[in-house]
Formats: sequence, C-alpha cells, structure tokens
Amino acid sequence: MQIKPRLYILITVALVSVSTSSIIVRFLPTVPAVVIAFWRMALASAVLWIYSLIKPQGRFPREHLLTVTMAGLFLGCHFACFFSAVKLTSIANATILGTVAPVFTVLIEALFLKRELFKQVLFGIFFALAGGLVIHSGGASLLENNTLGNTLALLGSFFIALVFILSEKIRRNTSTVVYCRTLYFSASCALFVFSFILGGPVFSFTQTDLSLFFVLAAIPTIMGHSVLSYAVRFISPSSVAAVPLGEPFLASFFAWILFAEQIHTLTYFGGILVFLGLYLTLAGSVRSQHHHKTV
Repeated sequence: MQIKPRLYILITVALVSVSTSSIIVRFLPTVPAVVIAFWRMALASAVLWIYSLIKPQGRFPREHLLTVTMAGLFLGCHFACFFSAVKLTSIANATILGTVAPVFTVLIEALFLKRELFKQVLFGIFFALAGGLVIHSGGASLLENNTLGNTLALLGSFFIALVFILSEKIRRNTSTVVYCRTLYFSASCALFVFSFILGGPVFSFTQTDLSLFFVLAAIPTIMGHSVLSYAVRFISPSSVAAVPLGEPFLASFFAWILFAEQIHTLTYFGGILVFLGLYLTLAGSVRSQHHHKTV
C-alpha cells in the first residue's frame, strides 16, 4: 500500500495551516489563552455545522458519542495548556514541548494497543524530534525557572496524542466533517467551562479580535486540524501526531516574512531533519496499517 500524492498534498496543506497558529495568536496579546481557544473551537464548529445544513453530511454514530466527547475534552485541554504555556514560558520551550505528541502516541500504540510499529516510523519520528531540537537549540532552555509553563506544554502534547488515538477508531466509519463538527463543539463546551472557572472574559473582545478568531477557526483549525483528522483514517496516530513537528520551522519562516525576525543557520539544518523525518514516518506508517484503505 502506498500513500497517493493527494494525501501528501493535503498533509502539507495541514502543516502549513497549523503553523500559522502561533503567528495569529501573536496579534491577540491581551486576550486570555483559554478564551482564544474557546472561540477558535466554537467558530470552527459553527462553520462546519452551517456547511452541513447547506450540504447534509449525515448524523454522528451514537456508539461513538462518549468517545468523541472525551476527545473534545482532551482537545480543549490541549489548546488551554498550549496557549497558557506560551504566556508562561518561552515560545521556544512551549513549541518544542508542545509538539512531542508522537512520543506519547508511540508509547500508547506499543504498550496499550500492542501494535508493532515499523522501524522506519520510529526512525522518522526520531529525526523529526531531533530536527525540532536543533531548530530551538538557540532559544529553548528547559533548565530555566519556568516549570509550570514547560509542564503545561508537555501536557498539551499528551492531550493531543489522546485525541489522535481516540479519533482513529471513530474515523473508520465517520466522515471528516461529521467528526470534526462534533469534536470542535465538544472542545468548545469544555473550554467555555474552563473560561468560566478561570474568570476569562469570554464575550469581551474587539472587532479585530473577532476577525482573528475567525482566521484561527478557518486556517489552523479547519484547514489544519480537520485535515489531520482526515489523515488518521489512512495512517497511524503516531504519524499524524508527527506532522506538527514541522511547525517550528514554518513558523520561523512566517515570522521572518511578517516580523523580519532573523532565521538562524541551524534552523535550516533542523528543518531538513524534520522534513526527512516526516517523510520516513509517513511512508513507513502506511506499511504498518493493514486495516486502512488506500486514499
């Protein structure tokens, strides 16, 4: 079984899309992290529900309601943890610790799901992680006194890993739109509760803020996370979780274009390692997925 070019293109689109998230959030410095996450999920869910009214997509399978509710809770926790980590620790620390989800998915697949992953997948994840470390070698310092921020970033990776693990089972007989509209709605409900508990001003924002919320919902969420949810149907959760490892390199590129931030020479070398690792991971993943259909 081989990955067809269309899936490579879609995964590339997803990677570029999710890489815009940290750039967009940079324009929302006064909005609490949990509030940003809430509107991102709520608006993405609303857009998909409206699309479903225009073009019916079917109903969500009842047998998966509990699972998707749990996945939505974990997705909400992921965004709450990651956006909070960005405010509590350096962006370099938050990004590198926030993208180690494939480590958790590999452990879950191997220890709990009893799956044998191909060495090519493991080598690919290793190269991608190594590339991420190289990219952040000048900015990340896990020895600094920012334990809470670092811990939240790591928790964010764990939660998104659980989302990918749970979504694999649901995606076997559920369309992407039906799954994502329900997932994002569940996540928005969880984030609304988090915002209420933390005292975040959910309905206090400017028109510019609202515009950026829509951009977050459209690009990194619908074009990014939704496409990754689509990919889970064809490749392993560990491989899908590895895709965002390319985000630090692309985010650095976008920051260079928009904010004239200099790109260190090591960033280019790290980027090569990351994308080599992602190619090995994706190519090797399909070999280990006997139950998946060809795209």
